[in-house]
Amino acid sequence: MMHYLPSLAGVAVLSVLITRMLIPMSHLMGLLDRPSDRKAHIGTVPLIGGISIYLSVVISSVAFLDLPETFIGIALICGLVTFIGALDDRYPMHAVYRLVVQLIAGLAIASIGVKVTNLGNLFALGNLHLGLLAIPFTAIAITGLCNAYNMVDGIDGLAGGLTLVSVGSLLFLTLGKAPDNGTALLAFLCTSILTFMVFNLTLRSKIKVFMGDAGSTFLGCAVAIAMIYFSQSGRNIINPATALWLVAIPMMDMVSTMLRRMGKGKSPFRADRTHLHHVLMRGGLSQRQALVCILLVALGCALVGVFLERVWPQHEAVSFGLWLMGFAVYFKFVVKHGFRLAKMIRRR
Repeated sequence: MMHYLPSLAGVAVLSVLITRMLIPMSHLMGLLDRPSDRKAHIGTVPLIGGISIYLSVVISSVAFLDLPETFIGIALICGLVTFIGALDDRYPMHAVYRLVVQLIAGLAIASIGVKVTNLGNLFALGNLHLGLLAIPFTAIAITGLCNAYNMVDGIDGLAGGLTLVSVGSLLFLTLGKAPDNGTALLAFLCTSILTFMVFNLTLRSKIKVFMGDAGSTFLGCAVAIAMIYFSQSGRNIINPATALWLVAIPMMDMVSTMLRRMGKGKSPFRADRTHLHHVLMRGGLSQRQALVCILLVALGCALVGVFLERVWPQHEAVSFGLWLMGFAVYFKFVVKHGFRLAKMIRRR
């Protein structure tokens, strides 16, 4: 991996150049986020961060890595997801249309060989092979993570930070086990996201950018593909149960939010202010405090997954059972008693 360090610097430079180029173009294309009753930022902010991440990763990968032809198909499909997200940023679309495109993208990814064929030994009864259900399950899994990262993207740095936790943990697990090109691609994605976060978290309004739906859905799609790729198709570098730990917070937040909405008789895709970061901020935390708290919890979950993968990989059922217990705790204390939890965190 050390010989890829110069190319990582190239990714960072390219990310900066693309972002600076897209900032003025965002005003011409109308890719701007304007303040509203649901948004607390001041002034219009370009929604080009996701496009910059996608372009910098794809261009750098083509320039620096010797990747299989499958990568071209994956890059094109991720490009479609990013494009639809950008259209949604410019011309808000109905959730059904976005879901249809994401499902088509998931089906296309599965059709080129990146699919979930084996769920592992989740129930201590032997490996669960999906057979004919592999392709539809893959499409649903990719669509689910696209929406999980999109729904959690509500404050500066959150979607990018959660992706860094997921991809960075996967990168650590693949070092020395996967081909260098595969781990380098993960490192490219992390580098591009870090560069974006410099622009996203800056206090200088002239260069501040958001990733937009284009970015959050692309990151969700990329994370899903990476988890599937490294846990399936004979590679088996990580267990499927471990992947759940690496994406724990986006998944738990999405499922909890959708269940809460449906429990109130509302559409599961109807926007509201009941996500984890909303709960923490209503309890008195600032955006940055909520960001740090959520990322620390996500990192803790990822470290549990990494530990179980490295120390106890043969006990997938135990890992899955602990994850379900973690979700139960999350639902009880965050969803049911989130306001009280936030106030306690603030006092401490």
